[in-house]
Formats: sequence, C-alpha cells, structure tokens
Amino acid sequence: MVTVKEKTTVTQRIRGNCLTHSRTEISATSRRSSISPRSAKAPTWAPTPTEMMVAALIACTNVISHKCAKKHGVEAQSHDD
Repeated sequence: MVTVKEKTTVTQRIRGNCLTHSRTEISATSRRSSISPRSAKAPTWAPTPTEMMVAALIACTNVISHKCAKKHGVEAQSHDD
C-alpha cells in the first residue's frame, strides 16, 4: 500500500518599491528593509544586493541542512561566536 504525505504549502507576500535605479525597499509581512549598492547616498545599515543574496543563501542552507540532518538522525548543533 502507498502512503501519501501531503506537502506543506507556504504563501508569502513580498513587495518591492524601486526608489531609484539601484535602491529598493522590500517589505515582507511586517518587516521592511532597504537594499542598495554602497555609495555616498546609500544608508550604511542597508545591505547591498550581493550581501542580501548571500544572506538568503546562508539562511536557506541552514534550514535545508537541519531538515536533512533530522531526516537521517543526525544531531545538528548551533555555535555562537
């Protein structure tokens, strides 16, 4: 007999407001962030597009790694510096 496991569905709403040719404000749920290349006019706290892309890749790798570890009975640990 075949067992069917239903996949979880996640709905997301992310909005981007393009303020200039290089600066974008992103809002997802109740969080807002600004993304822009480094320049004299860019806020110093805003990540660059490359930094944001790498941060998203790190976050995704973390989630998938923990899911794979759990599936295979491996204990994954976090380390704070």
